[in-house]
Amino acid sequence: MVSAAGAEVDLDVVTKVVTAYQDLLDSHWTDSNCSLSSCVNASSSVFASSGDKKSQRGSSFGGSSKDNRDERKDSGENPKFTQAESALLQVRDAMKDFGLPIKTAKSTIKVTDAKMNADGKVTVSVAVGTTKTYGDGDGEPSYMVDSHTLTLSPNPENLFAVVEDTIDPIPANDTPGERPTDVEFNEVPLDRILGRESNGENRPVADTAGAEFSLLPAHKEQESVGMQTVANEEKHSRPDVKKMIGYALHWTSPAVNPNPDVDVMEEQFPRFDVNCTNFASQVLLAGGWKPRDSKKIGLTDRVRDPDAWSPNAIPLVQKATHTWSAAQNLYGYAKKHSSYYDLPQGEQAQSSDLIFVDWDPDGKADGELDHTMIVTGMVPLKREKKGTPFTSFATPAISQKTKNRHNIPLYESVEIARTHGKKLDKIKWYALTSRPQ
Repeated sequence: MVSAAGAEVDLDVVTKVVTAYQDLLDSHWTDSNCSLSSCVNASSSVFASSGDKKSQRGSSFGGSSKDNRDERKDSGENPKFTQAESALLQVRDAMKDFGLPIKTAKSTIKVTDAKMNADGKVTVSVAVGTTKTYGDGDGEPSYMVDSHTLTLSPNPENLFAVVEDTIDPIPANDTPGERPTDVEFNEVPLDRILGRESNGENRPVADTAGAEFSLLPAHKEQESVGMQTVANEEKHSRPDVKKMIGYALHWTSPAVNPNPDVDVMEEQFPRFDVNCTNFASQVLLAGGWKPRDSKKIGLTDRVRDPDAWSPNAIPLVQKATHTWSAAQNLYGYAKKHSSYYDLPQGEQAQSSDLIFVDWDPDGKADGELDHTMIVTGMVPLKREKKGTPFTSFATPAISQKTKNRHNIPLYESVEIARTHGKKLDKIKWYALTSRPQ
């Protein structure tokens, strides 16, 4: 690399230093010696040279000398973290306190763009996909993929270090329809959804129906979902939980979703800038719901019809109904036309439940639901009894689109949102379940 704006960037060097940086961040998930207050292996220690490209960290590319690390440790200097690195450590510590310590974390990276700036720094766009396991490591691993913007800066020795790493923000839901007025929007406490409403503890796994679906493998072959329509007068019956979860896990899996900028879905469905509710509708379709055509005549009225539910309200332009594609419209439709009802007190979210959240703009509720998630499993928590670790509680894991999340513990998703600026005390949660009453 050379320090001139517009100059050609050595992608081999960029890829190697970003790989070394991400490997270090992956190690932070399980490194008890690295904290926000003390971490000699913070990302500021990762370097790559544009010359001989030899490692200063041994077998991995990049690193800093032991003398430099010891000098930093002895000086009492506070560690220097990138934004993404600091957020990782905050989420990691919160997960451990909650009873979900990270057991393993491994990321793949793909450099999608790199450009030299006038000041000699390099701006890099990177796709990062991370797979994690929790507690004892059993069960379906989680997977999340995000777009990162990294800044690489040279030091006097012509070594390049990652000096900043920001994660692209969570997209806001583009709500196309007005909030339904013929159903009640009943807020559900987050602690109830997580299973700790009454006493701060989570419910035993044995009492959690559907927990086994967290162990389902992702589908290797997936048949297209049929779309036979039904009459408006009928209510959707309780969906097939196993089919719902299998579909959701397949289409959010690492093998299917390597690119954070593309929501991979079946070709027959429409695409939007935000696909969370669009995908939730696909999952319900896989579970047995059938599309419901509008009886209205006008094209706009057909799309806005609160009693219709279809990805093809206007087939020639593949225009979906608002109930198919918008969070608050699906919420209203599900409560009115299906077996879904508000998650009651004394219950927690379980497989096939739907979770909605109102958290925009500015990270707080504004009266419009912004996001939809599907519960795809239950993750065992680790508690301690008389100093002996044991597993006897569980908490829900969710899957979604935009951004792609595969069986992520809901609590982790909440903590990630907090590091993105969401104000947890000003967010409103809604949860629907269809389990027999």
